[in-house]
Amino acid sequence: MTASAVIVGGGISGLVAAFDLARAGWSVTVHEASDRWGGRIFSSPVGDRPVDGGPDAFLARVEHGHRLCADLGIDHLLTSPSAPVPAYVHTDGVLHELPDGTMFGVPTDLDVLKGSALISPAGIERAADDLTLPSGADAVGGLDATGDTSVGALCRARLGHEVTDRLIDPLIGAINASDIDRLSLRAATPQLAAAIDQHGSLMRGMADLRERTSAIGSRDPDRPVFYGLPGGTATIVDRLVEELTELGADLRLRSPLAGPAERAAATNGADAVLLAVPAFVAARLIGPDGDAANVLGQTEYADVTQVVAELPVSGIDRVLDASGILFPRVDGRLMTACTWLSTKWAHYHRDESVLVRLSTGRFGDERHHGMGDDDLVAALLGELSDAVPVTAEPIAVRVGRWDNAFPQYTPGHQERVARARAAASEVDPRYHLIGASYDGIGVPACIATARSTAAAITGG
Repeated sequence: MTASAVIVGGGISGLVAAFDLARAGWSVTVHEASDRWGGRIFSSPVGDRPVDGGPDAFLARVEHGHRLCADLGIDHLLTSPSAPVPAYVHTDGVLHELPDGTMFGVPTDLDVLKGSALISPAGIERAADDLTLPSGADAVGGLDATGDTSVGALCRARLGHEVTDRLIDPLIGAINASDIDRLSLRAATPQLAAAIDQHGSLMRGMADLRERTSAIGSRDPDRPVFYGLPGGTATIVDRLVEELTELGADLRLRSPLAGPAERAAATNGADAVLLAVPAFVAARLIGPDGDAANVLGQTEYADVTQVVAELPVSGIDRVLDASGILFPRVDGRLMTACTWLSTKWAHYHRDESVLVRLSTGRFGDERHHGMGDDDLVAALLGELSDAVPVTAEPIAVRVGRWDNAFPQYTPGHQERVARARAAASEVDPRYHLIGASYDGIGVPACIATARSTAAAITGG
């Protein structure tokens, strides 16, 4: 008899797991509550063209995304950012180029900071303490019972507040829509954890990582840092759905499973059940009682809003030569980041207009919730004008509001995920938890967990 799997959730994680299981000969059914596939990965119109509505790129040197594209036959379409400058940081009314030689916002040596006006001489002097402070357990600013701490606690202890607030938080905090002072070091930034564990110094550890990354790059000089697709990242979703259809998978949109009774009926007789949904949805499906639901319910989420605007070039003081602008949280701005899409990606370039994506919202900052679309657009364009003066009204605008968009990996996250998976398996050994709530929020991380779970199920 053919083995069968039921997958709840039609985002990238659920579709990738379904793809691998179907290719292994399994009978696969995918339930998606909404009316489209892809979850946070989708494209929708801005003016007369489709534009990414979720992530517009994924890491290139983490092989999972590239390998999936190759399996789907679309790796020849991959493109990379074309901006000559990676990013600017806007603070105190000035645009500062992100210093060359930082990794995750951590400087690889003091000269990196001395060449930038972003950090004051006093801030540079404080960051130098990282090279002489004690290593070992004392290096991380205190550990919790699981051996974890927050990114903010570590970076403030090693490098001081200024580097943490002006460099590290704008990068790591914005990517995770988080408060880095409650963001798990080991779950969210394993690279920083490895740096401090192995070197006792963030700067020495990041310098070593940069050297090793450069060595990898020298063996493959054409491999960029990021990949995107001219048709948007949703191209991956479209190809997965096409492949699954050809493989005979049963794909069911508008098929919500409200709770344990619906889940039990939908999964009756299945050999494996993959819950590719947010942790709070998985808790509801497993059942309201027991350790699994209790642990899953501890995961908090951040809501974010993204405004994509097409602006006429004639109404912009300067067309940015970078992929975007970061806005440090410490400055109190509504905006967390501006992605200059038409500079970042050649396929969005037009001579007469530019595309910008303005992002707002992170854990602990929900000001965007209380604003209507028109007021929010006006406020964000006003903040953009403080950095790059804009005098014209937008040609087209799209407002996307994402509730419960980013799971928050607080210290101890990895231990809680292990407990949740063990407890879910005790309820039913067929259960497998996959998705952004567990092992990483990025596209490659979601792909990796989905594929490793499918391989474990099939014995592949």
